[in-house]
Amino acid sequence: MNLVARIKTGGFARQVLVLTTGTALGQLILVAATPLLTRLYTPLEMGIFGLFSSFLGVGSVAVCWRLEMGVVSARSRTEAARLLQLCVLVSIPTSAGLGALLAAMIAGNVLSFGLLPYWLIPVACLTLLATGVFGALRYWHVGLQQFRAVSHATVAQAIGRVGASVSLGVAGAGWSGLLFGEVIGRLLGVAGLWRRARPEVYGALKSGDKRSLRYSLSRAWRYPVVVLPSSMIDAVAAALPLPVIATLFGASSAGLFALVWRVASVPSGLIGASVADVFHTHAVDARSRGGPEVQRLLLRTMGRLAVMATVIYLPLCFLAPWAFGWIFGEQWRASGWLMAVLLPMWWIGAVVSPVSRLLIVLERPALKLVFDLLYLVPPIAVLYLLQERGLRAAVFGYGLAASVAYLVFGALLVRVASAEARRPQGAEPSAL
Repeated sequence: MNLVARIKTGGFARQVLVLTTGTALGQLILVAATPLLTRLYTPLEMGIFGLFSSFLGVGSVAVCWRLEMGVVSARSRTEAARLLQLCVLVSIPTSAGLGALLAAMIAGNVLSFGLLPYWLIPVACLTLLATGVFGALRYWHVGLQQFRAVSHATVAQAIGRVGASVSLGVAGAGWSGLLFGEVIGRLLGVAGLWRRARPEVYGALKSGDKRSLRYSLSRAWRYPVVVLPSSMIDAVAAALPLPVIATLFGASSAGLFALVWRVASVPSGLIGASVADVFHTHAVDARSRGGPEVQRLLLRTMGRLAVMATVIYLPLCFLAPWAFGWIFGEQWRASGWLMAVLLPMWWIGAVVSPVSRLLIVLERPALKLVFDLLYLVPPIAVLYLLQERGLRAAVFGYGLAASVAYLVFGALLVRVASAEARRPQGAEPSAL
């Protein structure tokens, strides 16, 4: 029986609430600390740390080869446990390989990565490993609908990140204070989830059949072969603007942009991760029931997300140009204008991104390449084309191009769901 074939702990809204509560507490801790962090760290230091974060954002997608996505959709607890085991095994050499890649980027000063020191490389490997294991454990708990455990781990991460970053910032550690705060937070998250999952994982491995890890991998081949390339393009598209801005406008401008991304990630993390995890489980259940259930779930979820995005992002972006200088310090006032000009992208992204896993549930992950390429190439090209007009104009153009990509992707998701509603029970998905 599929791990998510039945909803055992309440409805969609209740499960989102459980995940959102933990995410909200974690984000609240980060938000409360940000005005202090912006007074302990300069835009230049935030920009240098942002370079590391952008690399981490891309590397964390590759570290488990996207096998963690299979954990939540596994057909049995034993299969989920074997995929979790695989995630840990592949993350070790992959983290080392990504560390070597970072060393090469530092040596060649690719996209301003020469600003990072070489001693960062082993720290990056450890952080990537912790990120990969945390992601796999998160999906294990989501697959079992143990959303409360995920919420607790999210709060632990936030406490670790903020506590270490503030303490090291007061001690004058410079941008490395932000770095080690990130590392400590991620390690605390892993510890919390593993403590809860360990007996269940061991029990599933012992009680299940003895088929090999190779068999489990053969069942999940589409994740590293199809989902990983798409996810990598998606991650590069999300991470690339900051190093490009650092190259075109300097590290301090990248720091201003990094603050915008940090603030915007509060509501997007609050909405996106929680809704996406619960939507994933309910989409699997809706597909098993057949008919128009998937289409109804998609449209209903997107409608609710549109309301939430409007309530959150409209006031946030309209107030940002005046509020940022007062909240974060005068040197960060320009970040408020960057936040405002990106309003269309924040809004449409909050509506579309959380339901993007529908393509994985419907076994159509290759279609996401359409969005990934639209989200990667045109927005970055606009940054380069508008660089002579200044930072604000370039970021505004980038946001409009990204918004168009999200609109196209949203229309594609609706079309795929409509095709699923017309598909006869047991028939193969039709080509779009």
